[in-house]
Amino acid sequence: MPLDPQTGVRVYQFIADRLDDRRREHYPAGREEYEADWAAAHDLEKAFAEAVHADDPGTAEGLLQELNGMAAQWRCHPHHPDNHSEDGRQPDDTEMDSQP
Repeated sequence: MPLDPQTGVRVYQFIADRLDDRRREHYPAGREEYEADWAAAHDLEKAFAEAVHADDPGTAEGLLQELNGMAAQWRCHPHHPDNHSEDGRQPDDTEMDSQP
């Protein structure tokens, strides 16, 4: 994954969406866990963006790995960031040139 602010936002947004899903599934229980996990993901994304802007690739890489670690529990989800191409889009099963 590229070390740019959009990558951090994409991974963070995926995590936030899954946390929202989990919160809805367990409502009304789980509010504290949701808030703690959301805050942790948000803080990691913010620190990642700061490291990218400070041109600190070592720190940025480590923070991105932590974000990806948070997202790992949903690896099988079709919108998981690992299922996206370099430009952030999901790969298409068909290619325009391969149509009969």
